[in-house]
Amino acid sequence: MLFDVVNGLAGHSAVLDAVMKFVAGPLIYVLAGAGALVVLAAMRGRTRGENLWLAGQAGATLALGFLVNRVLRAFAVHGRPFESRPVHQLVEHEAGVSFPSNHATAALTIAFVAGFFVSRRWGWTLGGPAALVAISRVYVGVHWPSDIICGALVGLLATLVVRWAAPRVRNWGEARFAKADPPSTEDTVDDTVVIPRVRVRRSEAETEVFERVR
Repeated sequence: MLFDVVNGLAGHSAVLDAVMKFVAGPLIYVLAGAGALVVLAAMRGRTRGENLWLAGQAGATLALGFLVNRVLRAFAVHGRPFESRPVHQLVEHEAGVSFPSNHATAALTIAFVAGFFVSRRWGWTLGGPAALVAISRVYVGVHWPSDIICGALVGLLATLVVRWAAPRVRNWGEARFAKADPPSTEDTVDDTVVIPRVRVRRSEAETEVFERVR
């Protein structure tokens, strides 16, 4: 029913169809570029280590999301909508497994990364276009709504997992590095006081007095 509502809007307006075809295709690359610019802008004023850590978290989130999708697609839950029923298909697409949607996962993960690792403001800003990309895949007839919902959940869970695990991995790495590289003894300060040995020379008069006393 939800598929019929969204996909049923296609074919009634040439302008809307053209816009949604762009949103379902090229917009994902524009969104990816915008997400990269947001991350790069957030790197200004930070140390090199912090920048590498931010880039690593963003990359790990996307990689984890696509890895989960690959595992889920191996179960072949269902095929494309146009394989089993008449649809308003606006873009060409090969048949095959459609659950979950890689487009939805990628688009929404970009927004989640911006929101959780950069700022909420950027997350909401990129969230609008990301949601349009996800919905447009149903509009053009190549995905079921369940594909989009699962893709969104995969992106969200991947982001939360990386956000939870990253500080713990970093603390473990820093602790291990500290144990493996103890401070050098050259940097320690030896506060031991050394008193030099002084040799006293007696004068001839003092030696004579000393001999008499003996």
